Amino acid sequence: MIKWLVIGIILIMFTFNLWVSLLNYRQRWQPIPKIVEGVYDKEKYTKWLSYSMENLRLELVSKGIDLILMLILLLSGAFGWLERTTNAWFDHEILRTLAFLGVYVLFFNLLINLPLAYYGIFVIEEKYGFNKSTRKTFFLDQVKNLLLIAVLGGGLTAGLQALFQVFADRLWLFILLAWASASLVMAVMITLNKFFVKIFNKLAPLPEGTLREQIEALAASVGFRVSAISVMDASRRSTRLNAFFSGLGRTREVVLYDTLIEKMGEDEITAVLAHELGHAIHKDIPRMLLQQVILFGAYLALFGLVAGSDSLAQAFGLSGAHFGFSLLLFSILISPLDFLLDIPMNHFSRKAEYAADAFAAGKTSREAMGNALVCLAQENLSNLNPHPLFVLLHYNHPTLAQRLRAIRGEGG
Repeated sequence: MIKWLVIGIILIMFTFNLWVSLLNYRQRWQPIPKIVEGVYDKEKYTKWLSYSMENLRLELVSKGIDLILMLILLLSGAFGWLERTTNAWFDHEILRTLAFLGVYVLFFNLLINLPLAYYGIFVIEEKYGFNKSTRKTFFLDQVKNLLLIAVLGGGLTAGLQALFQVFADRLWLFILLAWASASLVMAVMITLNKFFVKIFNKLAPLPEGTLREQIEALAASVGFRVSAISVMDASRRSTRLNAFFSGLGRTREVVLYDTLIEKMGEDEITAVLAHELGHAIHKDIPRMLLQQVILFGAYLALFGLVAGSDSLAQAFGLSGAHFGFSLLLFSILISPLDFLLDIPMNHFSRKAEYAADAFAAGKTSREAMGNALVCLAQENLSNLNPHPLFVLLHYNHPTLAQRLRAIRGEGG
């Protein structure tokens, strides 16, 4: 019964997400909101249609393969075989868990995710002019990603299991200590954001000039000090545009994509950074961190129940409760709750984006902020008319039409 409940959850969530994706794809034939009619010319709009269709096909293939392989692994008893195999490698329980999860991650990454990611970048992104990455850079990034997963993911898993082993009979204490530890780790990760950026990219100081002066004046006008303004070599991988602040408190570092400097005027770049400063002024990052901390506490409470269940593991061919398998199974069982929680979380995120847009428009101008949003949409081939249900479930930013209406005082 337990086995088929899990299988049912997987199939229901896959079917629902497929239906929502197809709804969003069919929405492309609906009239575009008047406020964004001029964003794409006919040629550009045709390009967007083709691009979105190819990405949808890749997404469906990826999810379909994931589904089939997961069902095979669950129904065939493969996880039981993996438990027996990795148990023979090590005597220590935590090492057995790390080996179990390591084999699983490598299996999915090398067999599924790597070929699909390669196709997405070197076929689809290349075809539509986004990709600038070389194959050497791509494979080096994959190796770095795996190393980060091994070090950070492995460390967190080992720490979590060590706590569980000590406090398994006092579940509330395990949840409390794991919650506090995870909260600290999340805060540190946000603080060290620039460190992780440097692992994959090169940063160079922005040369002296009017753009640097505008950025420093903008930050000073709201009581922030800019300790460094860097340009990131994003064009080495993609033509997409972005910029962000790193750090917490009143001292921040600015990172600009070189593609942003190439495609936007200085007023528009300043507006983009004013938007990011708006998030800092409104304390959106600490609020987001608090939301994640609260959610993680709820997740840990549910995970504690799964991790100690022999019957759940035995239903899929394991000898008994297994920490590594419990993590995988939990990620499946939590998906309906995660899906429901995403609705209010995305809603609050979209409200924060409206507020940051309004702040940026006030600090620069409505025209500069609107032009910046249009440029971002054009260069990233954004969907100008997504289905409302897809927006409700998946968008943590408002649509371009909604943002432009809000900036111009026409409603969100």
